[in-house]
Amino acid sequence: MSNSEFDIIFRGDIVFGHQLAEVKLKLQQLFKVDAAKIDALFTGRPVPLKRNLDEATANKYRDVLLKAGAMVEVCSSDKSPANAPAKPVAPVRSQPVVPVAPAYAAWTLAPIGADLLPASERPAKPAVVAVDTSGLSLRPAEGNLVDNTEVQHELEAVVIAPDLGLAAVGEDLIGADEKLELPLVEIELEDWGIAEAGSDLLSAEERPVVVPIAVANSDFGLAPAGSDLGQLKANIKPVTPDISKLRLAE
Repeated sequence: MSNSEFDIIFRGDIVFGHQLAEVKLKLQQLFKVDAAKIDALFTGRPVPLKRNLDEATANKYRDVLLKAGAMVEVCSSDKSPANAPAKPVAPVRSQPVVPVAPAYAAWTLAPIGADLLPASERPAKPAVVAVDTSGLSLRPAEGNLVDNTEVQHELEAVVIAPDLGLAAVGEDLIGADEKLELPLVEIELEDWGIAEAGSDLLSAEERPVVVPIAVANSDFGLAPAGSDLGQLKANIKPVTPDISKLRLAE
C-alpha cells in the first residue's frame, strides 16, 4: 500500500451541466461555511480543499465533490500547485499586456466517426454469447408456423337431436298425443232468449231483498239561507293593540 499523501485542488471550474449557483450552495452545505468563503474559492487560482490525505480518502473526497458539481483534481502533496511559491505580479500600468498562447494550441481535429477515447479508457465490451442455431430452420412465408402436434384443439360439443325437424309455417307444433283433451260441458240453450234493451235480467225471486230503514224526521227542518248551523268556533282571544303612541302624519 502506498504511503504517499495527496491534496484535493480546486480551481473554480464546475462540472458541465451544473449551474454555478447550485454548485456554490452544495459546497456551502458540504463544508458548512458561509457564502462569502465559498465565493473566495472561485478566483481561478488553485485552492487546496483537503491536504495530506491517503489515496483512498482523496478519491472519496473527489467523487463527492464531483457529484456536487465542483471540478477538482487529486495531486501529490509534494507536487501540489498550491505549494508552489507565488510569482511577483508586475503592475498592469507599467507593463503592456502580453498575449498568452492557449493550452489547446497543439490540439487537432479528429476525423468524423473516430473514437475519442484511448483503448485504456474505453469500457469493456460485453462477452459474446454463442447461440446454438443448428436446430433452427426457415419455413416458407405462407402457412402456419406451428405444427399440428403443437396446436391446442378445442373440444367440440356433440348435440344429439335425432327427432328434431323443421315444421312448416302455420303447422301445429303439438302432436295429437300431446294435446290435453278437456271434457265438453253440455249446456241446454233451448229456453234461452234475447232480452230487450234496458230490460232487467234478474227475475223477481233472483233479486236481493233490501229492508228499508225507518228514520223519524218529525223534528227536522230546513234553515234559511245564511243561517248558523251550529258549527264549532275556535276559541281565539282578541288582541287589543296599544295605539296610544301612534299619531297621524300631516
